[in-house]
Amino acid sequence: MAKDRDLCCCCIKLRLAVAVISLLYLGIAAATTYQKYVANDTGNQTAKIIIFVSGGLQGLIALLGLLTAITKSVFITRTYAFLWWCLTLAVLGFSIASLYFVIKNDRSAIEDECRKGLKPVDGTEVGDDDVIGCYRLVIIISGVVLAVQFVIMCLFGWINQRFLREVKEDAAIASAVKAFDNEGENA
Repeated sequence: MAKDRDLCCCCIKLRLAVAVISLLYLGIAAATTYQKYVANDTGNQTAKIIIFVSGGLQGLIALLGLLTAITKSVFITRTYAFLWWCLTLAVLGFSIASLYFVIKNDRSAIEDECRKGLKPVDGTEVGDDDVIGCYRLVIIISGVVLAVQFVIMCLFGWINQRFLREVKEDAAIASAVKAFDNEGENA
Protein backbone atom coordinates (compact mmCIF):
# COMPACT_ATOMS: atom_id res chain seq x y z
CA MET A 1 0.00 0.00 0.00
CA ALA A 2 2.91 2.32 0.59
CA LYS A 3 3.74 4.65 -2.23
CA ASP A 4 7.34 5.26 -3.14
CA ARG A 5 7.30 7.98 -0.50
CA ASP A 6 10.04 6.50 1.61
CA LEU A 7 13.17 5.46 -0.11
CA CYS A 8 16.55 4.81 1.41
CA CYS A 9 19.53 6.29 -0.39
CA CYS A 10 17.28 7.73 -3.13
CA CYS A 11 16.50 4.46 -4.86
CA ILE A 12 16.08 1.56 -2.43
CA LYS A 13 12.74 0.91 -0.78
CA LEU A 14 12.83 0.94 2.99
CA ARG A 15 11.61 -2.64 3.23
CA LEU A 16 14.59 -3.86 1.18
CA ALA A 17 16.94 -1.58 3.13
CA VAL A 18 15.78 -3.09 6.44
CA ALA A 19 16.27 -6.60 5.04
CA VAL A 20 19.79 -5.74 3.81
CA ILE A 21 20.70 -4.09 7.13
CA SER A 22 19.48 -7.18 8.99
CA LEU A 23 21.43 -9.55 6.76
CA LEU A 24 24.57 -7.42 7.07
CA TYR A 25 24.23 -7.26 10.83
CA LEU A 26 23.61 -11.00 11.05
CA GLY A 27 26.87 -11.58 9.18
CA ILE A 28 28.76 -9.06 11.30
CA ALA A 29 27.40 -10.56 14.53
CA ALA A 30 28.39 -14.07 13.43
CA ALA A 31 31.88 -12.96 12.36
CA THR A 32 32.58 -10.98 15.52
CA THR A 33 31.26 -13.78 17.72
CA TYR A 34 33.59 -16.22 15.98
CA GLN A 35 36.52 -13.78 16.22
CA LYS A 36 35.92 -13.21 19.94
CA TYR A 37 35.64 -16.97 20.52
CA VAL A 38 38.93 -17.64 18.73
CA ALA A 39 40.65 -14.72 20.51
CA ASN A 40 39.55 -16.08 23.91
CA ASP A 41 42.54 -18.38 24.25
CA THR A 42 42.43 -18.30 28.05
CA GLY A 43 39.88 -21.11 28.18
CA ASN A 44 37.64 -19.02 30.45
CA GLN A 45 34.22 -20.71 30.28
CA THR A 46 32.38 -17.66 31.61
CA ALA A 47 33.85 -15.53 28.83
CA LYS A 48 32.78 -18.12 26.24
CA ILE A 49 29.23 -18.11 27.59
CA ILE A 50 29.09 -14.31 27.50
CA ILE A 51 30.45 -14.33 23.92
CA PHE A 52 27.78 -16.77 22.74
CA VAL A 53 24.92 -15.08 24.61
CA SER A 54 25.94 -11.70 23.19
CA GLY A 55 26.23 -13.12 19.68
CA GLY A 56 22.91 -14.91 20.08
CA LEU A 57 21.10 -11.75 21.15
CA GLN A 58 22.60 -9.81 18.25
CA GLY A 59 21.60 -12.61 15.88
CA LEU A 60 18.04 -12.60 17.23
CA ILE A 61 17.77 -8.84 16.68
CA ALA A 62 19.02 -9.29 13.11
CA LEU A 63 16.52 -12.11 12.49
CA LEU A 64 13.76 -9.93 13.95
CA GLY A 65 14.74 -7.30 11.38
CA LEU A 66 14.34 -9.86 8.60
CA LEU A 67 10.96 -10.89 10.00
CA THR A 68 10.00 -7.21 10.08
CA ALA A 69 10.86 -6.80 6.41
CA ILE A 70 8.89 -9.91 5.51
CA THR A 71 5.72 -9.34 7.56
CA LYS A 72 5.48 -5.54 7.91
CA SER A 73 3.76 -6.13 11.26
CA VAL A 74 3.50 -2.97 13.37
CA PHE A 75 4.24 -4.82 16.62
CA ILE A 76 7.28 -6.66 15.25
CA THR A 77 8.61 -3.53 13.53
CA ARG A 78 8.16 -1.44 16.67
CA THR A 79 9.92 -4.10 18.75
CA TYR A 80 12.77 -4.33 16.24
CA ALA A 81 13.24 -0.55 16.09
CA PHE A 82 13.27 -0.34 19.91
CA LEU A 83 15.76 -3.21 20.24
CA TRP A 84 17.98 -1.66 17.55
CA TRP A 85 18.24 1.57 19.54
CA CYS A 86 18.93 -0.41 22.74
CA LEU A 87 21.65 -2.32 20.88
CA THR A 88 23.13 0.93 19.54
CA LEU A 89 23.33 2.42 23.03
CA ALA A 90 24.75 -0.80 24.49
CA VAL A 91 27.42 -1.03 21.78
CA LEU A 92 28.31 2.63 22.34
CA GLY A 93 28.55 2.16 26.11
CA PHE A 94 30.63 -1.02 25.91
CA SER A 95 32.89 0.48 23.24
CA ILE A 96 33.56 3.61 25.29
CA ALA A 97 34.21 1.49 28.39
CA SER A 98 36.57 -0.79 26.43
CA LEU A 99 38.44 2.18 25.01
CA TYR A 100 38.73 3.69 28.50
CA PHE A 101 40.15 0.46 29.94
CA VAL A 102 42.58 0.11 27.04
CA ILE A 103 43.78 3.67 27.62
CA LYS A 104 44.02 3.11 31.37
CA ASN A 105 45.40 -0.43 31.59
CA ASP A 106 47.12 -1.29 28.32
CA ARG A 107 49.29 1.76 27.69
CA SER A 108 52.56 -0.08 28.22
CA ALA A 109 51.52 -2.96 25.93
CA ILE A 110 50.54 -0.51 23.18
CA GLU A 111 53.78 1.43 23.61
CA ASP A 112 55.77 -1.83 23.40
CA GLU A 113 54.04 -2.69 20.13
CA CYS A 114 54.78 0.83 18.87
CA ARG A 115 58.46 0.38 19.76
CA LYS A 116 58.55 -2.93 17.86
CA GLY A 117 56.75 -1.48 14.86
CA LEU A 118 58.80 1.71 14.73
CA LYS A 119 62.19 0.09 15.33
CA PRO A 120 64.55 1.12 12.52
CA VAL A 121 66.41 -1.51 10.50
CA ASP A 122 69.78 -0.38 11.81
CA GLY A 123 68.77 -1.42 15.35
CA THR A 124 68.82 2.03 16.96
CA GLU A 125 66.38 2.83 19.71
CA VAL A 126 63.13 4.60 19.01
CA GLY A 127 62.69 7.92 20.81
CA ASP A 128 60.03 8.40 23.49
CA ASP A 129 58.39 11.16 21.44
CA ASP A 130 57.86 8.72 18.56
CA VAL A 131 56.40 6.09 20.89
CA ILE A 132 54.05 8.60 22.54
CA GLY A 133 53.01 9.85 19.10
CA CYS A 134 52.28 6.29 18.00
CA TYR A 135 50.28 5.63 21.19
CA ARG A 136 48.21 8.77 20.65
CA LEU A 137 47.58 7.81 17.04
CA VAL A 138 46.35 4.36 18.11
CA ILE A 139 43.94 5.94 20.62
CA ILE A 140 42.73 8.55 18.10
CA ILE A 141 42.12 5.90 15.45
CA SER A 142 40.22 3.78 18.00
CA GLY A 143 38.06 6.78 18.91
CA VAL A 144 37.37 7.58 15.25
CA VAL A 145 36.39 3.97 14.56
CA LEU A 146 34.06 4.07 17.58
CA ALA A 147 32.47 7.32 16.31
CA VAL A 148 32.02 5.97 12.78
CA GLN A 149 30.45 2.79 14.14
CA PHE A 150 28.02 4.84 16.23
CA VAL A 151 27.08 7.08 13.28
CA ILE A 152 26.44 4.04 11.05
CA MET A 153 24.29 2.38 13.72
CA CYS A 154 22.32 5.63 14.16
CA LEU A 155 21.82 5.85 10.38
CA PHE A 156 20.50 2.30 10.37
CA GLY A 157 18.26 3.15 13.34
CA TRP A 158 16.91 6.16 11.43
CA ILE A 159 16.11 3.90 8.46
CA ASN A 160 14.35 1.48 10.83
CA GLN A 161 12.31 4.35 12.30
CA ARG A 162 11.28 5.52 8.82
CA PHE A 163 10.23 1.96 7.98
CA LEU A 164 8.22 1.81 11.22
CA ARG A 165 6.41 4.99 10.19
CA GLU A 166 5.65 3.47 6.78
CA VAL A 167 4.33 0.27 8.37
CA LYS A 168 2.11 2.26 10.76
CA GLU A 169 0.72 4.36 7.89
CA ASP A 170 0.01 1.23 5.83
CA ALA A 171 -1.75 -0.40 8.80
CA ALA A 172 -3.87 2.73 9.36
CA ILE A 173 -4.86 2.83 5.68
CA ALA A 174 -5.72 -0.88 5.70
CA SER A 175 -7.80 -0.41 8.85
CA ALA A 176 -9.67 2.54 7.36
CA VAL A 177 -10.39 0.64 4.14
CA LYS A 178 -11.61 -2.36 6.13
CA ALA A 179 -13.87 -0.14 8.27
CA PHE A 180 -15.27 1.54 5.13
CA ASP A 181 -15.93 -1.86 3.51
CA ASN A 182 -17.66 -3.09 6.69
CA GLU A 183 -19.91 0.00 6.73
CA GLY A 184 -20.88 -0.64 3.11
CA GLU A 185 -21.83 -4.24 3.88
CA ASN A 186 -23.92 -3.23 6.94
CA ALA A 187 -25.89 -0.55 5.08
